[in-house]
Amino acid sequence: MELELADPEDAIYREETDSSGARLIPSELSSGPWNPEHQHGGAVSALLARALTRFDSPVPMRLTRMTLEMFRGVPIRPLRIEPEIVRAGRRIQSLEVRLFDEETLVARATGLRIRTDAAVAELDAPGEPDPGLGDPPLDRPAVRRDFDLPAMPGFIRAVDIESRPVERCGTPATIWARLRCRFMEGEDTSPIVALASLVDFASGTGNALDYSKYTSINPDLSVHFLREPRSDWIGIRGTTLRAADGIGQSHARIYDLEGLVATVDASLLLSRR
Repeated sequence: MELELADPEDAIYREETDSSGARLIPSELSSGPWNPEHQHGGAVSALLARALTRFDSPVPMRLTRMTLEMFRGVPIRPLRIEPEIVRAGRRIQSLEVRLFDEETLVARATGLRIRTDAAVAELDAPGEPDPGLGDPPLDRPAVRRDFDLPAMPGFIRAVDIESRPVERCGTPATIWARLRCRFMEGEDTSPIVALASLVDFASGTGNALDYSKYTSINPDLSVHFLREPRSDWIGIRGTTLRAADGIGQSHARIYDLEGLVATVDASLLLSRR
């Protein structure tokens, strides 16, 4: 399917500040696959990851875990975030950010930050690339398969994506993706925010499902970050399993061009159309 792709200077979100505070305004590039009025999980994940990385810190610290819960479809209209430091500390901090549509809580994310220490650099034990990943489409256009969905997500225009689907669940599958535009207007996208915008694809990796008959929505996402990615291309190598009572689960390992950067788990809400 030919799509008009986002330009590098386009943005998925913009931020405005007035007397009532900051408002976060999604563009059409935030839209998701199940309802044209709701955002893609990747846009929501990146928005809350950005908020988790913007807390002041008494010492150098890094986000090591983010758990996202979406309580309902996140609408494509101005939103606001309420941040909270749940536990302050110089070695470990627990954070929470809550996303509101006016007075309605639509999503939240909790985060864990750990202090960084260059004095133990000799303990570095990086994860190697998975041979099953194959190579990303570095020197050729990203391949887009036809998406058999009720609404074409605007978010798909904001990424380059190559998927290698499987025919049955439980078999490892691969997706290579990269963000092709800014996340926030007028702002360079940090490696963690870029990664957070892509890891939602893990919920569909290996999910051999006929989307013309069924829906598969992930109401949560939990990401453990080993390190920040050092390439824009992100490889997702994952599997999906489904139970007979309409609940599924996806697990994936996330790579950049040098090796492992994160692991992701997601619960799935499965329904017949």
